[in-house]
Amino acid sequence: MNVQRLLICTVAFALFIGSVTESQAARIEADPSKKYELTKNRGPWMVSVATFHTTDPKGVTKSGKSPEEAAHELILELRKKGMPAYVYIHDPDQERVTVTDRVGREEVRKNLRRVRTVLVLAGNYNDINDNLAQDSLKWIKKLNPKCLQQGVKFAPTKARPTPLSGAFLTINPMLSPDEISRSTSDPLLAKLNSGENYSLSENRGEYTLVVARFYGKQKVVGKDTSGITDFLKDNDLDNAGLASRELVAVLRGNFDKQNIYNNLDAYVWHDRHESIVTVGAFSSPNDPAIAKFKKMFGPRLETFPDGSTNYQPAYFGLEGFGKKKDEDRLWLFEPSLQLIRVPRLK
Repeated sequence: MNVQRLLICTVAFALFIGSVTESQAARIEADPSKKYELTKNRGPWMVSVATFHTTDPKGVTKSGKSPEEAAHELILELRKKGMPAYVYIHDPDQERVTVTDRVGREEVRKNLRRVRTVLVLAGNYNDINDNLAQDSLKWIKKLNPKCLQQGVKFAPTKARPTPLSGAFLTINPMLSPDEISRSTSDPLLAKLNSGENYSLSENRGEYTLVVARFYGKQKVVGKDTSGITDFLKDNDLDNAGLASRELVAVLRGNFDKQNIYNNLDAYVWHDRHESIVTVGAFSSPNDPAIAKFKKMFGPRLETFPDGSTNYQPAYFGLEGFGKKKDEDRLWLFEPSLQLIRVPRLK
């Protein structure tokens, strides 16, 4: 008998529906000679079926199945049951991590932890609350694949009696948060931003720069949107919305006597827990116009009375503001400016 290889199977993805007919299974290709690699056009929501890695610190497979072999066999078994499954490999050996300090300065460092992991993902769902997604998750949790009976190491627990009983719904790991927000619909976001003047969704660029954030409270909304109206009443998000609209109006106007923050292409966007103000409509992350706005809104080196220096957030203040022109305003801009993709309402 072959010694079971030191391969750890951690439950991760799932897929399709509770009962799969032969005709459904026949429509899903399961060719042993092909690699079914994950791409960005899958999902955005998927089921995390399993994650494989070796127990050896150097990632060496000494006996049994390699992570790639175990993942490939599981993918084929799922596909033969009518579930489209894919492999995703996370290899930190090739990874560089960009870290940002408190004043927004970036530094690229190497990730020294080298644990190669191979994930099996399955299914393609637009929403975590999709009935098909939920049925798929329940179905996959009950599976005990034949391919995982030998050559892998799995330690059952009361909570996870079988290798796939810990499956869960997640997002496609190849998608960035901005790409996910652009590919999913959200009734609350649609309500918060509908009819908004200078809404970010009307920005004609692909990217924009976040320069200010105003915070409110949170609410999670599924398909039942009946609670949205009550959520919008008497909450801090209203104040965040008013403050963000005010700043957009100022940036688009002629209030700055030094003519730095005048006539700018500014936009507002309301999220579940905050309202943001952005500037610019850029065609790509490498658009040369971005540098001008980063210099305008980014942290500045300040010299203090004792001669010391430090980076401080940029700010803009106004006197005689408001309907009666008897109010003062001071806006602090983000110490770490963030470039995001422009969201689109659906």
